[in-house]
Amino acid sequence: MRLSGPEPERFVTDRVADALPGYDVSTVLGHGGHAVVLGGRHRQLGRDVAIKVLSTSGADGGAHGRFLTEARMLAALDHPHIVGIYDYVEAGDLCLLVMERLAGGSVRGLAARGLTVDVVTAVGLATCAALAGAHAGGVLHRDIKPDNILFTADALLKVTDFGIAKLVGAAGAAPSTFVGTPVYMAPEQFDGRTLGPACDLYALGIVLYELLSGRPPFPRALSMTDLMSHHQHIAPLPLAGAPPAIAAVVTRALAKLPAARPPSARA
Repeated sequence: MRLSGPEPERFVTDRVADALPGYDVSTVLGHGGHAVVLGGRHRQLGRDVAIKVLSTSGADGGAHGRFLTEARMLAALDHPHIVGIYDYVEAGDLCLLVMERLAGGSVRGLAARGLTVDVVTAVGLATCAALAGAHAGGVLHRDIKPDNILFTADALLKVTDFGIAKLVGAAGAAPSTFVGTPVYMAPEQFDGRTLGPACDLYALGIVLYELLSGRPPFPRALSMTDLMSHHQHIAPLPLAGAPPAIAAVVTRALAKLPAARPPSARA
């Protein structure tokens, strides 16, 4: 859902306000893909929220189903380190997901200001706790990256953006379609193999490697073909400067074979 100029933004904001009469709807907080996120405030409760808006007009045929799936997944996941959902409303071609407002910025923004090993470790532990909760609820995130790890105003970490999450049963998820952010994707996400929780652990390993070293293990400038080849065949350079115990955990998370990674986010 792309906005261009004040008139489209005002138009969308007015439509969202009409669909959510109990809220004051404010400015655009961000957007990506077919969705835009607006700020809002529940008048009676005085609670600040984020309103994720999808317009199904012009979107691909599966957009509505994916958005509704995201809403249902989040509603079923009640965890202190997973973004909370308050409401879901459909109005004409608009689908509105009312969520917890995360005003503390992202891990990417935090990293730009410099991080100690202790802070990186805390980020890893909290994200693992969130993933353990999601996996226990039968959900794979499939797009763990610094932009999707955010903070509340009082610095509580929350994993967000389950827009391409997938339900997984005891036998694992169905073979993957090519979705995710390539810099952070596990080897098995590139070639359609069956996915399990290990794909999220790999992505978190990439995030932690980047936070500890200042760069991801494989350059962003690589072509898609080369990036896929690196993820599948090339071992990252050793983590220099990180405590050996921390480096060992990250290295294991980046194993090419899912079975060689930690057995669970909790582990």
